[in-house]
Amino acid sequence: MDSTIVKKLVEGQLARGETFINFHGITPDNVRSFLVEPFSVRADPDDLGTTPRDVWVVLQECHPATEGFVIVYNPHTGNWAVGEHVRGGEYILSNSSRSLAEAIGNM
Repeated sequence: MDSTIVKKLVEGQLARGETFINFHGITPDNVRSFLVEPFSVRADPDDLGTTPRDVWVVLQECHPATEGFVIVYNPHTGNWAVGEHVRGGEYILSNSSRSLAEAIGNM
């Protein structure tokens, strides 16, 4: 999987026109301004049973992303998830969602 494929997945999700409510200032009208060129990071699912895995960051709450939340695509499950940038390039995943809009709403 590469960033081109992940971008197509993001575009497909946005084309669905799903609405969401986000308490971090991200709305259906401005969501594209929070999207980033997808990049791979290692993230800890934080469930005490799953080992860290590579996921794709597609949206960042803050620029540059040295703190705050991100939305990732998990190619291992085909799901979207909220992640938190904690320190030194480390990410922790806090939940999993079936759609990009649902993940943004869970942020």
